This record gives sequence, C-alpha cells and structure tokens, in this order.
Amino acid sequence: MNAALDVLKAVFYGERFEPADAVPRALLRQIASIPRLTGILPYLGWMPNEQLFVLDQGGFCSKPKQQMGFCIETVPQTGSNEEMERVLVSLYMTCPPGSGIQVSLYASPHILPALREQAGMLPIDDASGDGDPSWEGKRNKNIYRVLGRRRIDHYLKGTGESLFSHHTYLLRDYRCVISITVPLDPNVPADVEDALRIKESAHATLRSAHLPGRDWGTDELLNFVADFFDHERVFGSAADKPIEYDDTKTLRSQISNMEVAAVVADNFIKFRKAGGKETAMQCFSVRQYPKYFRLGNMGSLIGDYYQMALSIPCPFLITMGAVVQDYESAKTRAAMKAARATQAAGSYMASFQPDLQDKERDWKMVLRAFDNGRNVVQMYHQIVLLSRIEDVSRSEHAVRAVWRARGFDLAKDVYLQHQALMAAMPCTLTSAMQKDLQTFGRAGTKTADNAVMTAPLIAEWKGTETPVLTLFGRRGQVMTFDLFDNKGGNFNFAVAALSGSGKSVLVNEIAFRYLGTGTKVWIIDVGRSYRNLCELLDGEFIEFSDERNNTICLNPFSMVVDINDDMEMLLPLVAQMASPREPLDNYTYSALASAIKRVWDQKGRQATITDIYDLLKTGKLYDESESERDLSRLATTLEPYTRHGVYAIAYLSKIKPQQLSDFIINEHPQTIALILAHMDPTEAADTIQFFPDDL
Repeated sequence: MNAALDVLKAVFYGERFEPADAVPRALLRQIASIPRLTGILPYLGWMPNEQLFVLDQGGFCSKPKQQMGFCIETVPQTGSNEEMERVLVSLYMTCPPGSGIQVSLYASPHILPALREQAGMLPIDDASGDGDPSWEGKRNKNIYRVLGRRRIDHYLKGTGESLFSHHTYLLRDYRCVISITVPLDPNVPADVEDALRIKESAHATLRSAHLPGRDWGTDELLNFVADFFDHERVFGSAADKPIEYDDTKTLRSQISNMEVAAVVADNFIKFRKAGGKETAMQCFSVRQYPKYFRLGNMGSLIGDYYQMALSIPCPFLITMGAVVQDYESAKTRAAMKAARATQAAGSYMASFQPDLQDKERDWKMVLRAFDNGRNVVQMYHQIVLLSRIEDVSRSEHAVRAVWRARGFDLAKDVYLQHQALMAAMPCTLTSAMQKDLQTFGRAGTKTADNAVMTAPLIAEWKGTETPVLTLFGRRGQVMTFDLFDNKGGNFNFAVAALSGSGKSVLVNEIAFRYLGTGTKVWIIDVGRSYRNLCELLDGEFIEFSDERNNTICLNPFSMVVDINDDMEMLLPLVAQMASPREPLDNYTYSALASAIKRVWDQKGRQATITDIYDLLKTGKLYDESESERDLSRLATTLEPYTRHGVYAIAYLSKIKPQQLSDFIINEHPQTIALILAHMDPTEAADTIQFFPDDL
C-alpha cells in the first residue's frame, strides 16, 4: 500500500527524474479510462427516424440497460387558469409507471439569434466598402445598420452585467423544455412504438393546454446542456459556434471539451477553460414547499414583477422532476399511511405534536386525489445557478430571497453537486437516477396536481413572430414585436403613460424600425417630438406656420382622379372645413356636393376651395335658380380656406411632384398608372422621377 502511494506521489507531485516506464502502465490505463465529467449524463445515442434519444446508465456504470426519451421545447406561458391546470394533469396519467417527467425553465443569455434576425431586415448599401478591402470597410454604413450594430453591442453587454446601476436587470431568453424518459427498450420494436405513442399523446396534451411545442434533435440537446459544462458559452462568445452532432461518437462525449477543468468545492463546482476566468455552478433543492400554491404563481420564481430587488443576477435553470408511480401499489401504500396518520392524530400525543394533524390532512388529500382518478408522483425541484466566482455569494442570497418570498425554503446541495446537476438536466430521469434520488431522499411523494402547480411553465411574453421591434420584459425577456403580425386584422396601437416617461421615445423607435424595413411612415406631430428623427433620416418635415413662403399644398382637388369615385373622400373633407364643430344638415350637405361637382366640371384638377366659395357666394347653384341665403352662409364658413382667408397659401398652391410620389408610391401599380393618366403630361413626368427604380 505504501509503495503504491509513493508511486502516485512521484507521478503527481514534484519533479520526476526517472524514465516514463517507471509509472505503472496499469495505473496510466486506469486513469485514462476514467470518464470525463459529462460521463455522469445518460445521453448515449440518437434514433433519427423515430426522433428519440437512447439513454443508458452513464459512463461510470457498466450495466448495459438502455431506455428512451424525448424532449419538447415550448414557449412559456404568461399565466394559467383552471382549465390549463386540469389538462396538464393528464400528462402524468398517460405515461407508464417508472417514467420520468422533467419540466425545465432556462434563463438563457443567448439573445443574439433574435437580434441577428432583426438586423437582417435592415437595408443593405448598394456598394458597401468600395475601395476598402478590409472587413470593417465592407460593412454597411447606412444609418440603420450602424445604429443596429451599436444597439446589439449594448444589448449583449446586458446579458452578463446589469444595464442599471441601482438594481439588477439582465437580458435573457426564457426557454421551457418538457422531457420525458420512458422505461422502454430501444431494441424492442414494440417498445419503440409505445414510446412514439407516448410522445404523440404528450404533444396533444400540451396543445390542449395552449403549450404547443417542437421536438428536439441532437443539436438542440447538445447546445442546451453544453452551457452548464462550458461556461465560456454563457459568459463569453463560445456559443456563437454551435455544436454539431457527430454520429460516430456518443452524445455525452460531444458536450464538453478537454480545455475545461472542473473542481468540486464544498458548496459549488468551480470551472475554468484554457486559463480563463473562474466561474461557479451552484445547485439548490427545495426543502419545504408552501401549503397553497397555483401554477400562475410560478412566474414570480424567476423574479418579482414589481420589486426589482427580488431578481436573480445570473443565468439559472429551474427543473421540476416527477417519477410516475404505479397506480394500484401507490394507492394501497397511501391508504396504509393514511390509516396510520389518522391513528396517530387521534392519539394522546397529538396534543403535544401538532404536525400529526397536518400529516393526517395531507394523506387524506392524497386519498381524495386517488378517488378523483389522479395519481401520485415522486417529485423534486432543482435550481442551478451559473455565476462568476466573485458573484457566488450575491447570487445565492438573491435566489433564496426570491423563492422565500413565495414560501419556498431552499437547501444548498453540499457535496451532492454532481447528482443535483444531473437531476436538473433534461432527459436524465432514468431508472438509475430515480434510485439515486430515492436513496438520498431527494424526492418526496406528491400528487399529480402538485407537480402541475409547481411546474416552471410560466415566464414572460416573447412577442410576435416578426422581429421589427426588440423590446424587453420586466424580468429581462427579449421580446420581438410587429404590429402587422396581428392576424385579427386590427393594426392600431396606443401608447399611454405619465408625462416624461418616454412615450415619444418609444414612438420614435417604432417609426425608425419600420423605416428600416422599407415601410412608408407618416406622423402627425403636435409637439415636434419627431422633428429630429425626420431630419436625421432625410425625411420631409411639413410644418404649418404663419410664414408666407410656405409651399405646402393642401388643395384636395390636386389628388382627384375620378370625381365620381373620389367624392366619398372629397365631400366629407370639404364639409369638415365648412362646419368643424357640428355636422351639416342634409340639405346643406347635398348642396355642397352639387357645388363640388359643378366646380370640377368647369376646372377639373385646377379647381380650388375658392371656386366653391365663389359659386356659393352667389346664393345659386345654377343660373336659373333662385338665390338662397343658406348657400351664402355656407360660403362664409369656407372663406378661411380661400384666397381671402388665412389659409390661402396652403389651399391655392399645387401639389409638389415629390409629395405626390410619396403619397401614391404604396398603391397598386394599376392604380398608380390610372392616376398618372389623368394628370398633365408634364406633371406626370415630374412625379415619375421620384419613383424607385424597381417599381
């Protein structure tokens, strides 16, 4: 024994002057055969046709027993109701006994894909980088691309450090994964068919609960789990190069690499990659649950919605694991324990031990669940924190405060970090892992309703499909948004907030983003909040002022093509000029329509409001008609918009070609051709000059 110890000391301590053959080859062979840290994972292989994972007992176990599993990623919900909770219970009823169901919520710092998709919608320079062969010189230099790159750089900084100095606020992408491990052999065709039926049933249940999902492949699993074994992907830029599956190797061997060193401390696992900065992974388990809890409250465990002080200052993973029990044996065992609890609660010692009454109540609730057709599960909760080594204490205090505020008491996994890490990873609840959890007492008996109520399925809204805008929730969720993604057809929106809270800033951003996608934007600006943006983007800022050199054209006749078709637009406009405070009566409204039609017949598009005024001032619409006082009064109401009124300069000028071009550019090509056909040839030619080349 002492000789072997001396050999080990000579190998691992101090300098060695003897030849390499002095090291026992058996010892070297034994050291080389020890699996890496990822060897604790059960990920063995992949069945591409069935879209199922093949699982074993891990690299440290020599038993050849294999199982199957699958992962479904869904978008976290923002709330829940009783119907959703009732539907999700069936997920635990359709799986065979011994199945492991895990629901994981990962606060991922990888927000770059959404930002990159939004940047891809921005315009490209016609000839970017002419004369500059460098990579920087080839980048697009238009203002949309330049500001887009600066915005992305600022957002990416917010994934590792708070964007605000007075409280913690990190940018994240919450990902929810439901993984199911079934005790079925992948080498038996009948078991494979059963596994596929279980997967289809799980999809149907999730769709009924408004949680539609997609199946994971190998790349999704590898890149998800790799964040917890290579922290450079979380705090650096290694995640920019995703892991690609190699079918010649086992799945678990591709998760990490030889550059990562891990050291197990008392309270955490310390990681370092290639001499980089040290990071820490802490694991926590739920020691005590609140007496009453609903699924909708799970959203507060990622951070309080109102109190920014109750937030978690690092990436984290929350996993709820449940092992489905055999219905009959679990019911028999529950009946025996309920009888024993009832007997103990009625004993003399019950007056000195109040907890006996609580145990009786709990087991009665379990029996009531069985009477309602529900089952029981062995359930646990696992929380994993990834932080820099200097932030270990702060992260621990923060997560304890967040969970304690909702009635959960956390216990730190000391000397059990590897088991806790494996229990938190998706698709790891194999039969061997279930035995380990039972041996260490890490899972407790709960009803299927308890598993549903405490499943981490609630986070923040991720927005709509098209990433025109990139906003962020109160807990940091990146949110893509487009007004025109509303399939209901109503694209209106309103911004309401206190004075000075940023309403104009938001609308400026909305206008800028839509302009960057090639959209035409018109804004009626009351307080000149958008003038700077208009000048920055070389837009046209039309300002109504008292200056006589104002060249704005508001003559409605300039845009008329067919008087019969455009009367629906022209008549209400002129009627509003005549009576802005109250609607006109039927007679006056009809008389105004006749006056507009007659003026158009005489002058066409050269007509103005002054021509209507002159006709109505006579008191007669036709020469043979009698003079009517109501027509003269109607003419008086139109006088401010004539050559005699204060708005004469705006309503007497002709529309500018560029203004007309901007107004009709989004119309159908046939409509544009019809408008140009009714215009003066010279005016039409001037307008065409402002059309884009690809029209």
